[in-house]
This record gives sequence, structure tokens and C-alpha cells, in this order.
Amino acid sequence: MERPELQNEPVSVEGTISEDLSLPQKDQEEEENTDKANICADPDSSSDMKAETCKEREDSGDALPANESAAVCCHRDQVPEKEGGEGETTSAAGTSDDLDPYAYAKDGKYTTENFKIEVRNLPRYAGFAQFKKRMVNQGLTPHKVKIIQRDNIAFVAFRCEEDRQKALEVLNSHVWKGCSLSASKSNPAADPLVKKRKEREESGAGSSQKRARGNDEDDEDLPVKDRLLLAVTPLWNIPYEEQLKQKTESQKVVLGKLSRAIENVNPGLGSWVVQQRKQYDNMCCKLEDITPSPILNNYRNKNEFNIGISPEGKEKTIGFRLGRYKGGSCTVVSPYDCPNLPDTAKDMVRIFQTYLEQSTRSGYDTEKHQGHWKQLTVRTTQGSEVMVMVQFNVQDLSEEEIDKEKQLLKDYFSIGPGKDCGITSLFFQAHKQRRPGDEEASHQLLLGKEFIQEKLLRMTFRISPDAFFQVNTLAAEVLYSKVADWCDFTKDSTVLDVCCGTGTIGLTLAKHVKKVIGVELCQQAVEDAKVNANINGIDNAEFLCGKAEDILPDLVRRLYGTELVAVVDPPRAGLHTRVISVLRKCSNLTKLVYVSCNSQSAMPNFIDLCRPTSNKFKGAAFRPVRAVPVDLFPHTRHSELIIQFDRTQST
Repeated sequence: MERPELQNEPVSVEGTISEDLSLPQKDQEEEENTDKANICADPDSSSDMKAETCKEREDSGDALPANESAAVCCHRDQVPEKEGGEGETTSAAGTSDDLDPYAYAKDGKYTTENFKIEVRNLPRYAGFAQFKKRMVNQGLTPHKVKIIQRDNIAFVAFRCEEDRQKALEVLNSHVWKGCSLSASKSNPAADPLVKKRKEREESGAGSSQKRARGNDEDDEDLPVKDRLLLAVTPLWNIPYEEQLKQKTESQKVVLGKLSRAIENVNPGLGSWVVQQRKQYDNMCCKLEDITPSPILNNYRNKNEFNIGISPEGKEKTIGFRLGRYKGGSCTVVSPYDCPNLPDTAKDMVRIFQTYLEQSTRSGYDTEKHQGHWKQLTVRTTQGSEVMVMVQFNVQDLSEEEIDKEKQLLKDYFSIGPGKDCGITSLFFQAHKQRRPGDEEASHQLLLGKEFIQEKLLRMTFRISPDAFFQVNTLAAEVLYSKVADWCDFTKDSTVLDVCCGTGTIGLTLAKHVKKVIGVELCQQAVEDAKVNANINGIDNAEFLCGKAEDILPDLVRRLYGTELVAVVDPPRAGLHTRVISVLRKCSNLTKLVYVSCNSQSAMPNFIDLCRPTSNKFKGAAFRPVRAVPVDLFPHTRHSELIIQFDRTQST
């Protein structure tokens, strides 16, 4: 799964990162949502953040430099949506509100930014999980937590003023690890796009047209096509062999950091680490040659397209954003030049572009939170099946008006000009402003089947709208085959598949082992996994729905004495620390294969697996014995990394 790149800012990342419902867009690693501290959650952001399946933080795209997964969606629903139905998009510059980065917090709409505090004098190296636990133990109910470790400060957002006032009373002068905390009210964060625009207005940099469109400054002099390719596939013009070298080097850096971290946190493994570093070029284990993707172009089977304004000012353009909202960019460019998209997905964009142009409803304005047509998601298979999901912001439309839009959409693709375009499943998602704790709106089937089916390793898998499935099917076959080779199981082995999604990894291993048990947070994904087992005639697989940290304690007790192998394939943020703790405690688990879509973000997991025995991590430590990158995302900077961890004897 593709995941975002880390920020330069040192931030604690011990929880899962959830879609922020109330802040201006920030890179995900900055924010920790305490409601979803379990991780099971694609590469690639907003709706793809799986509503919340155990891994869909991939498909949203590589958090990417902008859209680098080619499926990047605009997460900027984070600023509360404003009233207004079909209001036309107004000029981005001109009025005082247009240049006020804090206007979103003053318009009377709900945002937790208005209930935020700043906490100073935190203990050195205080982590997110520790601080959250401390606050909860004091009777507080934090909604979001951001820790800036270098300054020993934290920003905490609450759901209401009453919760904030209680936190101020409790945390002021509260002593933690010898440090007396100080807490004060904090101002809302600035809207990054408006802040960037204001800076440009004040400096006079660039034409008013460019300022109005919010284009990224770095590449704005390049042709639009080149800017799009750099945003979506930044390595597009580099020979593939060189791409593989760059990806290998980035994973070498990760394994070098891990070797130093293990040496620091576990002195008992110190001599072993020193020997490993001498033998493997300063890395903690052997890094095998990167496994290339068997397909370089047209490989993405899931793509999320934004609907917005083009650099030329054309409204309701379907495609990808040229940059991050945080970088001041909202413009959308048609995706036809992207090499990693299949022709079928591009064809769907063309036909929907035609439909939107004749629609009386406007496109959704990410900045003003006005308009309706927001996002188009296209899932394709190696066969001929095509699933399309349309996200429509209902604003203040009545149910009758919404039903009319659904009927118009259905008619266009059933009896109208779009009836022969090849769509086999058409879904409508009525999107609206959400408050903390609200669930993502469900997908309503308008036309065709409720799911599509894909072939992988001579098996058939059912895929529902929210289900996770690797975006490069042929490369996923290579990835899963490598996992099978590394598990080193026997016919008596039980495979524990943590964050199993629709069961792809576990089911491909089932014929080689005694039992497969998958754990997944998303109920629909679990249902798909069960169906997939039945479709493929597999009767030795069991799938459990819930948070991994809640399910695993009882499960591993049940599996005590079995020959156990664990495979984990979590989202970008990695596993919750409680999951690592449970896996460590399971003494009959001697081998763990970790599939990481973002090895930088997963570093805390790697380190926790290798920590010495303690009250928190009661089992003997693991240690990395070998690793291999697998390229699932040609032309981007990202690759999967498989690491095999073996249990040590006593440390």
C-alpha cells in the first residue's frame, strides 16, 4: 500500500492517523486522532482511508507529493463545509475573507480548532500514546493530539468548550515525570491555502491570475502536463533501472536507522547489531535485491479523481490536483497523460466529464465548500469489469432533489449516452459535513452489481466499494509469493493475518498451512474475505471483525501451543503499539513477516518489536533477519518493504 512521506518536523506517530474533520489540511503524520488509535485502517487519503478498513490508507495515494498515487483525493474536507447549495465558485482573491487564513473558524460552523489548547513543558521524548493515556487517566477526552517533540509542546483539540475548560484546569501545573505542565488556550491553525495566497498578495509575487488559482510556486513555470506528471509520477522520465536504484537506496537508509535504533533501545542486542552492520553495509540485516514490478504502465486498478477548477479556469474538471492544499494549490488537471493509469480509467473520466458538463449542478469548491460534484473513483480489473463511485456533496438539497440527481445519473448510464461505456457497477455517495465520530456515508448502488471480481494467483477475489485491494494486481502476485516464501511455514502452521483486508494474503497461503485467521476492522472487508474463501473452496480460514488490539489478546490465548506465524500488512501509520505488545507476549509466535507500505512511518513498530523485555513488552524481543523491497508503484518514489523478524532467545 502506498503511504505518505514523513514530515521533517519531529512528530510522535504512535497512533493511527485519521481523516481530520475540522482542520485545514496538514500532512497526515502530523495529526493523531485519538478516536481511531487502532490502526487497522490504502496508498493513496480521504475516502480511501477506508471507511475505516484495516488498511485502506493506501489507495488514497501516496500521501504523496501531491497526487503521487494517481489516486489522490482532496482531504481538504477538513475545514468545515459551509452552507450553500449551487453557489458558483467565487474568485479566490479580492475580499478580506478571501485573504483571512482564519475565516473558516469564524463563520459559525463547527470545528474542533475552536476548542484547542497548547500544553508546554512536556517530559522529553513524551510520545503520543503516553500523553493520550495520561490525559484519559485524568478524566479528559481529547479528540486530536499533535506533539512537537523538539519543543516539548503539544496541541490538543477537544469537541466542545466544556471539555477544553476541564483540560485547562486539570493540566495546568499538573506534574508528569517531574515536569510541571502549563496549559493555555490556543488559536486555530491557519488555513494553508489562504495563508499562502495572502503571502503572495502581500509580496506582490506572481500575476493576479496565478495567485487566484493558488498554483504551486516551485513548478508553475513548467507546462501543465509536466507539472501533472511530476505530481502524480515524479520518476516518469527516469529509466526504470534507475528508479529501482533510488528505491533501494531509500530502504537502505531505513534499515540503517533501524540498526542504530535497536542498538540504542536494546543493549542486549548490541553486539549482534554491530556484527550485522559490519556485514550488511551499516544495515541491521541483509537487504535483498529489489523485486521489480512485472508491469510498468497502466497498472493502477483503483484511481480517485478530484473534481475542481483547471489552471485555465474550467469548472468541473475531473483529474488530479497539481499540488498539496498546504502548498497553496487547488487546481485540477485531466489525467490523460498519466502513464500509470489504465485506458479504461481514462475512458471513464472522459464519459463522466461529458456528463458533468451537461449537469446543472456545480463542482465542489474545496476552499469555499460550495457546490456538489466532488470526487470520481474508478476501480478496474484485468477482465472487463468496471466499478465507478461518484461522490456528491448534498449541501442543503432536499431528499427529493438528491433523488433526482441520482435518477439523472442512473438514466444517463443505463438508457442515455453512457449506456455502452462498460460500467458494471455504479455507486452514488451522498457526502455531507461530518462531525467527530460520524461515519463516512455509505455507497448506494444505482446500477449493476454490488461488487467486481479480480483474479490473483489463480484465485478469485470479490471487491466491494470500500474494500482494500492492492492497486497493482500483477505486482501484488509477486509480493504475496515472496511473503509465502518467507513465512517458512509447515502443514501444521497457523497463520495470523493482521489487518487482512479482503483476505488476499491469508487466502493465498491457506492451501499450505493448517489454519488461517484474519483480523480486520472493516465489516464489509470481512464479509468479502469470507465470500472469497468460499469462492475459492477454502475451508481452513476464519476472519474476525474488530480492532486488532481488542481481538488479539483472547485470540493468541486460544492459539497458545500452536505453531504460529504472523503476517502483518498495516496502513501507513503502522500497527497500534498495543498490537505489538500482544504479539510480543505470544510466546509461540517465533516468526513475523511485516509488509510495510511506508517503512519510515512503520519505524516505531520495528523498534518496538526489538525492544528488551519489559512490563509493556513482556515477550522476548524480535530481531530483523532479512528484508526485500518490492516495487508496486513504478514511476513513483514508493515501494513496499518486507521484513522478516525472528524471535530472540532471551533479550
